[in-house]
Amino acid sequence: MAASVPIDSERLWSSLMTMAEIGKTPGGGVRRLALSDEDRAARDRLAVWLAEAGLAVRLDDLGNMYARRAGADSGAAPVVFGSHLDTVPTGGRFDGVLGVIGALEVIRALDYAGIRTRAPLELVNWTNEEGARFAPAMLASGVVCGRFTREEAYAARDAGGRTFGDELARIGCQGETANRLRGCAAYLELHVEQGPVLERAGTQIGVVEGIEGISWSRIEVTGRAAHAGPTPTPDRRDALVSAAKLVLLARDTAEHLDGVRTTVGHVEVSPNTVNVVPGRVEMTLDVRSPRDAGLDEALRAADQACAEIGKMDRVEARRTEFWRSPVTPFSPVVIEAVAGAAKSRNFSATRLWAGAGHDAKYMADRYPAGMIFVPSKDGLSHNEAEWTPPEDCARGAAVLLDAVLALAGTA
Repeated sequence: MAASVPIDSERLWSSLMTMAEIGKTPGGGVRRLALSDEDRAARDRLAVWLAEAGLAVRLDDLGNMYARRAGADSGAAPVVFGSHLDTVPTGGRFDGVLGVIGALEVIRALDYAGIRTRAPLELVNWTNEEGARFAPAMLASGVVCGRFTREEAYAARDAGGRTFGDELARIGCQGETANRLRGCAAYLELHVEQGPVLERAGTQIGVVEGIEGISWSRIEVTGRAAHAGPTPTPDRRDALVSAAKLVLLARDTAEHLDGVRTTVGHVEVSPNTVNVVPGRVEMTLDVRSPRDAGLDEALRAADQACAEIGKMDRVEARRTEFWRSPVTPFSPVVIEAVAGAAKSRNFSATRLWAGAGHDAKYMADRYPAGMIFVPSKDGLSHNEAEWTPPEDCARGAAVLLDAVLALAGTA
């Protein structure tokens, strides 16, 4: 029965493009930061669509939006699916929102087909997934799943000093703690891949096996500031030169360890003046791997490089890890539901790991969870040029529908 339920691709695309008008940027992307006026407008638009589908919205104390479609077994735990509406400052039209609008289209399609599921279905729009305005990312799902406290979330501040709690109240989206998600039979999240693997392979659907582990470290290199003119090269203890060697060694590590990726994304140089040999550098190191052992190997290599370069260059180089998210495998049951859905629709599929964080990460800590990826053109995301064609969006929604039916059952 599942494969016979059609997705209205034109309606899905129209809804996506309507949502893309909220916070639209001159470059064709979207700026819809969490708990901004644009975020509120997007939430209002979603609430109207849900009401038209006969669903009432409930808000929890983090501003998460839930809408439940009743199942034949009212006592059964719901199958939950959705994503987020917030974006980064210069984001695209699909990151996050495809998962929410795709979930809405699943409900619309089931209504049109007159199909009632055994278990209830629940659409969710998570607050502040991106963490672009209020760090850390996945903040609201993290509170619901016990990773953070509500007090920590409410105290998070944006660059202007405004708190999450104050802004949640300002836009009128502070609901009740009692409205939080309390149970879940399975969680599914449809998302654009945000990378080039599917497009490069010519594959239509990504069956996501889990979320890679992530380690964030701070590397401090301390040398000695000196005048750029009179100081001979052999006498210099140039912290930036040593830091540059560490950057290159980090890249070399990634090229020699299977599945590991390393990124130095932020660098501060002191005194950062044209005529002074840099005396100090602070930089970040982001390491990702589908294996926790891969993270550890890469970090050991970084520590060894710090020691060797420090001794050779007569500088002090020290790495300090300040955040780690362990590898999170998804539920085999949910993975197989997604794989079976792709097969039933005759869509080509590839199994892969998610290299970015998603709300599914925290949901997987508590409940059976999984994700569905669709291709991103040129692998671009968090970019105004982000693009996923209408047919790929529709395929993703169709797989979501079939996987939801497989997990919820029919009455």
